[in-house]
Parts: sequence; C-alpha cells; structure tokens
Amino acid sequence: MRRTPRRRWFFLGLTLIGWGLAVVSAAAPPASKPLTIDDVLQYRPVSRAVLSPDGRAVAFVVARADLKENLFNTDVWIVATSPGASPVQLTNGPKRDENPKWSPDGRRLAFLSNRDGKMQIWLISPTGGEATRLTDSPTDVADFEWSPDGSKIAYTAPDPESEAEKKRKEEEGDYVVVDQEFKLSRLHVIDVATKAARNLTPDAPYHVRSMDWSPDGRFLAFSAQPTPKVPDNFATDIYVVPADGSAPPRKVVDRPGLDTNPRWSPDGRWIAFESGDGKVDWTGNTYICLVSPTGGDIRNVTRSFDEEIQDFLWSPDGRWIYFLAGQRVSNAVFAVEVSGGQVVRLPADEDVYASVSLSRDGRVMAFLKQDPLNPPDVYVAAVTVRGGQPRWSDVRRVTDMNPQLREFAFGAVETVRWKSTDGLEVEGLLVKPVGFEPGRRYPLLVVIHGGPAGVFNRTFSLRRGVYPIQVFAHAGYLVFLPNPRGSGAYGERFRKMNFRDWGGKDYEDIMTGVQALVDRGLADPDRMGVMGWSYGGYMTSWVITQTDRFKAASVGAGVTDLFSMFGTTDIPPFMAHHFGKPPWEDKAIYLERSALYHVERVKTPTLIQHGDQDLRVPTLQSWELYTALKMRGVPVQFVLYPRQGHAIEEPRLLRAVMRHNLEWFDRWLKGREARPTGRSADGQVEP
Repeated sequence: MRRTPRRRWFFLGLTLIGWGLAVVSAAAPPASKPLTIDDVLQYRPVSRAVLSPDGRAVAFVVARADLKENLFNTDVWIVATSPGASPVQLTNGPKRDENPKWSPDGRRLAFLSNRDGKMQIWLISPTGGEATRLTDSPTDVADFEWSPDGSKIAYTAPDPESEAEKKRKEEEGDYVVVDQEFKLSRLHVIDVATKAARNLTPDAPYHVRSMDWSPDGRFLAFSAQPTPKVPDNFATDIYVVPADGSAPPRKVVDRPGLDTNPRWSPDGRWIAFESGDGKVDWTGNTYICLVSPTGGDIRNVTRSFDEEIQDFLWSPDGRWIYFLAGQRVSNAVFAVEVSGGQVVRLPADEDVYASVSLSRDGRVMAFLKQDPLNPPDVYVAAVTVRGGQPRWSDVRRVTDMNPQLREFAFGAVETVRWKSTDGLEVEGLLVKPVGFEPGRRYPLLVVIHGGPAGVFNRTFSLRRGVYPIQVFAHAGYLVFLPNPRGSGAYGERFRKMNFRDWGGKDYEDIMTGVQALVDRGLADPDRMGVMGWSYGGYMTSWVITQTDRFKAASVGAGVTDLFSMFGTTDIPPFMAHHFGKPPWEDKAIYLERSALYHVERVKTPTLIQHGDQDLRVPTLQSWELYTALKMRGVPVQFVLYPRQGHAIEEPRLLRAVMRHNLEWFDRWLKGREARPTGRSADGQVEP
C-alpha cells in the first residue's frame, strides 16, 4: 500500500464526567534497567512492509541512528511469513536504502538508494547478493512502480539544471527568481533489460506526483499539480498516458482540490484515487473516488466514512478497496465495498496499523502494527470472506526488531477522557511514571501535538517527535498527551472546531484535562510543565500568556506571531483557511490570537528550540518571542539547531534537543541544574 501525504501540513497540532475521567489502561512490562536518551536513539523503527506476490515473504525497512556519520541510515530487510522464520538484512550500507517493491514474478526487489550519491532505483535478488543500479537519473528519483509484466519500471524525477541555468550561475551567481524557476517532476519509463529510458511528460506544465500501471501495461495513470509548492497539493488532477509515449497525456479528472494517488482496478475498468471530492479544504475529509480511464462521471465510494483516507489498495477481485484511517486514538485497516459503499473495519483493537499490502491472490495481508508499549513490527494475517465481508484470521507477528527494549521498564499508558468547559468530550493519552504508586502526586508534563490536525494515538510511546516520553516516565514524570478540538481522527466536524479559534476552546480543552488529572490526585499542581512543536509550539506559547500554572515551558518551532507567519511560511493558504481571511483583511483576529501580543503576561521560564532552516515555521517566530521575553526579564533560553528544517533530522542534534528538554524541566520542576555544554542562539552558554 502506497504511503500518502496527509493534510496535517502544519506540523513533519473544567467540567468533568462526574468529576472523573474514563480510563482505558495498558500495563507496563516488568523490567529494571533505567532508560536514557541514548537508549532511545538505539531503537530501530520498522517501516514500509511489502508482501511478496506469492505471500511467502515480506520486505521491510529498518532505520538506525548512525552517530558517527550523524545520519539516520535505512536498510532493506526480508522475512519469510512461515512460522519461526528469522529476518535477514538484505542491504547494508552507510547510506539510505528504502521503498522496496517486488517485481510481479517475485524474483527481484527494486528499491531506492543514494549509495552512489543521488537517489536511484536499484535491483537485488530476495535471496541476497550484490545490488545493481538500474537508473542513471541526473536528479533524485522520487518514486517508482513496476509494470505488470516486470519488463519496465515507471518513475518520477525532477528536471535537471539546464545548460542556460549552468551558464547563468557561472556568470552571475546562483540567485533564485521566486515562484518562476521550479524544477518540475517528470514521468519516465525505463526498460529493465536495456536500461533505455523515455520521458513521457518532457514539456508538460505540471509536476507529476504519483503513478500506476493499467493491468495490461499499455497505459499509466498519474496525478500532477501546477508546481512542487505544498499549497498546490490541493490543485492535483488525474491524467492517463500511453506507456510507449505514442500520444500525449490526457486529463481524466479536472476539478478543484485534491485528486491524487491513482490506482487502477484489476479489470482495468476504473481508476480509484484519493480525493477532496471537488473542494479545496485543508481540514476536510479525503475520500476514495472512482473514474473511468476515459474520464466522465466521478463516484465517491467512501462518502459515508467520516475521516481522512490515508492510503488504499484494491482487492484482486475488484470487489473491495482496503484503506487506512485514524479512529480516535487508533489507526485501523478498513475495507469498502466498491459497489455499495459498505465499510468494514478489520481489527477490533485500538492499536495502530500502517503499511498494508496483499498477496496476488488476496489471501494474505501484511502490515505494521504497534501499541504504546510495543514498537512497530511486521505482522501477517489470512484474509477470508465470511458473510460477504473480508475478515482476518491467524494474525501473527513475524519480526521482533527491537528485543533490547525488553530490558527496560515502560510507564503504563492510559486512554483518558474528560469534558471541556462547553461539555464536549475530549480524549488523550496519559503515560504514568515508571514505578507508579497510587495515591501519590507526580510532576506533570503536558505535550501538545502539531497540526493542528495531528493526533496522539496509541503508537509506541518511546518518543513523540523530539520529546522522549518514556525517558520522562523514567525520570518520575506523569506525561499528558491531549487531543483537543481540531485534532485529526475524530471526524471532520471535530477537526474544524478550532476555525478562527486557535487559543480558544482548544486551549480550554487542554486545561480542563490538566485540571482533571489534578482532581484525580495524580498531578502535582505546583510542579507542571508544558511543551509542543509547531502548532504544539504555538499552543505552548499561548498557554504561558494565559496562565502561570506551569513552572516551565518549551516552545518548539512555534508560531508566536500569526501576522508575520502568514507572509513568511511556505504554506500561507493554510493560515487563511484556518482564520477565514488573510491578515490584511482581518487584522484583529491575527493579533488577538498571537502569543507575542500578550507577552506582557508571561512569567514562565521558557526554552525555545528551532531548526535554522525551517521554511514551514521560519525562525523569525522564535526570535520574536525570545527577544520579547528577554527584554521583559523572563528566564528564557533559545537554541537554534543548524541545518535543520521543520523536523530535527540529524541524530546528534536530536539527542541534544531531547536532552535540552529533559534538563530544562528537571531544572525548573525539580531544582536540578544542568552542566553547560553548548551555546544558545545569542551566544550564551546553554545546557
């Protein structure tokens, strides 16, 4: 199943039920070894599980932190689906090997690798041996798909630098004319035997994103948008082109909004695609729609399903489409009946599922599964149709890629629910300290997600972004992860409930949840801290302007000035969508809901963290808050992380970010001073 971009672009977001919280608990396994930040970095996340056509093996990707080279390395592994099989590492190099895809006959795996510099397509036997490079693209290959007979591969890659551009750079320097010099991604087809490649969209005025082969191999369907800019994701359309290049592409879906990720039906009659159903809506649902390869009427087959479709694939008989979607604190696998729109949920638990794939006959499904105390691993299940609906049986885990984690104790994780000030039920997760003792109050750390349509679900709780959740639990903290209104996975209405109300009811949702934990006797009201990244950073900066209940705060890549954010972010339409108008048409709301313009109320010691190459939330946002707090005499520390964008991607810097947060809260909530080991943004020594 192909991964799909989700609409959580922004951030990579006191009345109780009987004065109590509804609780669902996950118990922690017994262990005694203390967990450190370095242990967190030794964890090897598993991603991208792809089942072989015969259902007998799964290729998957494992990442590891290489502190010496200061990068996250990825390698391709393979495991047989038979009971008792052991995983085998198929690639082993100092660079990235990722996105494996089986040839239709199962005899080869293609994958992307930058081992020779640029990201190219490589081929390897699933039994091992040396990999061979297939493509020689002058630019990085972004994605690819095998043809049905395995003789060709379609791939996308951006235009290279032209000779005129090279000459201009030599004569005048490497300046950029904004919004006029895009490198558009093109659709190519390469012959696997001869390595002869053809560009199918050489002069097209659009940027190709994703593609799929027709069952007979004669055509390719692809999605494209006007430019590579993120806002143009909401201006995608679907095209069909002969795979031999004998005719130009023709558009089969032409309407506003998101229409992307085409997938041809097994009989070739339909093209399914992910869609906003004709609307340009940054917070709306996405659907699975169908169109004929010749164009015409479009049918929405998941109209009754109230959430965003993350990814999907056809069943071999064409009767069902399987897809992934969030459901409150879980992420589940669903199937929709193509003819009638009936939706069936396959797993009944609250675990988090991802990366679903099927065998050629549809009888075996592979996927990744995780929960708060167990990291993602590869699972397989038998798929049968009972009562006219697809069902799972014989669900088995076939990998155990992080056995070292059994040496550590983990804080128990609960799903908690409470009512906000207007009676709305709100949900979140609570991580208890390791060695939790009932009846004792603990220092509380509140972590706020990004988005704002992000969500805290029951993923493995070792680390959430830059925040080492289980290290906090080992340090004796109670960790609260709320999903206030505006969060994803609770339906479109809930996701839109913070329209023109950032810092309003969403803030109250968080604070009523905090009060609920105090009322339960869990949280110590005199020792509380708050943190968040991106929209979570926005909310953290807002919180400290509204209350002094927290003894410390950490603002990560946070929006502190909505007005200046609008004109400097790479996604300005996102701001207009959430506030209804651009700031010059409604200055009041942008100023009213910006932490910067209420900074005179702040007393809370604040750590500010930001990547110095961030385009999503430019560092200007952090500089403004830092300058204001410093001039007002509020204890503040500002750390810039070099070469980092909106996410922290270098292992050494990620380790530093996690350590800075742990030491900051230990200092202000426990009175522990950290030793100086670096310098902050203004040159001052920082912990």
